[in-house]
Amino acid sequence: MKNNLILTVLFLFFCTPALTQNQTINKLHVESKNNGTVILLDSNKKLNLENVTAWYSSQWFYITIYDAKSDSTAISNYKNNSLKSVEISNSEESTQIALQLDSKIESFEIDTPKRKSIQFLLRNSQEISKNEISIESSLNTATINNDDVDEVKISNNQKSKLALDNKLIVLLGFLISGSDITNNTTFLLGSLIAIISNLI
Repeated sequence: MKNNLILTVLFLFFCTPALTQNQTINKLHVESKNNGTVILLDSNKKLNLENVTAWYSSQWFYITIYDAKSDSTAISNYKNNSLKSVEISNSEESTQIALQLDSKIESFEIDTPKRKSIQFLLRNSQEISKNEISIESSLNTATINNDDVDEVKISNNQKSKLALDNKLIVLLGFLISGSDITNNTTFLLGSLIAIISNLI
């Protein structure tokens, strides 16, 4: 009985720090899409959705997580092409992460936390998304048109080469027929070569 009590006390002594460990947001990942941005936050423990709030203002997206801290060094040093700025503010009761994006935010959704991460799906302004998509289509069309021009150039080069070959064959036919006008076979062969090369 005494041994069980000692084991229980030792177990609680060593497990208490792990059980009472503060929640820490230790990783940020941002991924740009055509119509928006995906923000992923990783934590050392599973996040409770009730402790998470978020809002936006123009290009800024704000996340507050209660009963948590952020690893300010790791998160503020995160670099991404679609991020202009990252600001962290830890207080006694919460952490706030402010992200400035390169595009205007129109709306967002919070995805249900999975394991030790939570995802925010931000939608760009529809006008910006349409412009980006139309610019991409224009670039694709321009690329296709350039390819078509290259094909036309190739086919024109092939035609000129063929025309030159035909002229040489006609000339060869005249040379054969003129080499021996008195011989009917040679004259006929040269004339046929010249006529056939004109028909090709």
